[in-house]
Amino acid sequence: MKKKLIISSIIIIGGFIIIFFLIFIQSLYGTSDIKKLVDIPPGLTAQEIANLLYKENIIKNKSFFIFLSKKNSLDKKLKAGTYEFNKRPFIENVLKKLIKGEIAYLKITIPPGSTCKDIGKILENYNVCSERSFNDMCKKYKLEGFLFPDTYYFPLKVSKKVVARKMISTFWNEIKTLYPAVKKITPQKLKKIVIIASIIEKEAGPDNEKPLIASVFYNRLKIGMPLQSDVTIMYIMKNQEKAPTPSDLKIISPYNTYIYKGLPPTPICNPGIISLKAAIFPAKTNYLYFASRGNDTSYFAKNYHDFLIKQEHYYNLENKESDTNISNK
Repeated sequence: MKKKLIISSIIIIGGFIIIFFLIFIQSLYGTSDIKKLVDIPPGLTAQEIANLLYKENIIKNKSFFIFLSKKNSLDKKLKAGTYEFNKRPFIENVLKKLIKGEIAYLKITIPPGSTCKDIGKILENYNVCSERSFNDMCKKYKLEGFLFPDTYYFPLKVSKKVVARKMISTFWNEIKTLYPAVKKITPQKLKKIVIIASIIEKEAGPDNEKPLIASVFYNRLKIGMPLQSDVTIMYIMKNQEKAPTPSDLKIISPYNTYIYKGLPPTPICNPGIISLKAAIFPAKTNYLYFASRGNDTSYFAKNYHDFLIKQEHYYNLENKESDTNISNK
């Protein structure tokens, strides 16, 4: 009889231990089933952080969180910031995230050729700032051309100034790597490089043609010939995606490189590294003309006579292909 009681007692106690263990294990996971952002302000104690995480359903066991955080003085290493937690996070993983400072980031991609206005529109979509306020800031500090296009990771509550500083810093790092002698050139020469790179970025199709297009612009500048670039006029047009009309080519503006010789007063976009490289290291040619073949590549000519011949050739070729397509239908 006693043996039965002892065995029963052991079974009951064992059952309680298992239940307690299961409850304890469950308490190590949060209760939120959705992705959640939690802001941890600076200066909070481990207890205050535990209370905040508990309130947000990120942790279910405050005591164990505090116990783990005080172990090896980890409570003094918890970092402030906005954190993203996935469904039912494990309490130890929550603690590790806070110790490492793995705050939530915005992943923002700025394509090559983006203008300050374009970047402002992207930032507005991420609720960083309004398109207008970013564009106004860029105009005030003359940032067009010096905001390096790339993929960036910013804290969720980033400001437009921090975004701009990071993009400018990346511009300098990239151009110094590409062209170490940039430290010795004058601001005027650097501005010239960036303006030409910005025009190349908007004009060029394949990357391998960019040095050739750069050579055309440098050759024209050398002999005082207008650049006659559509993209510089498009920069001041309301619809910057639409090719300029004959009346647009008569617009009185320093950005109209059909009327005004030399470069426009500022870059017309923020060029990528390949366009910057082409502007720094242009191909050595005698080309003065280029035009699209209609397949994203260009043909080049040394003089206007050759240009007209090539233009006629590709025009006839295009019409012949069009006639062939019609006859095959």
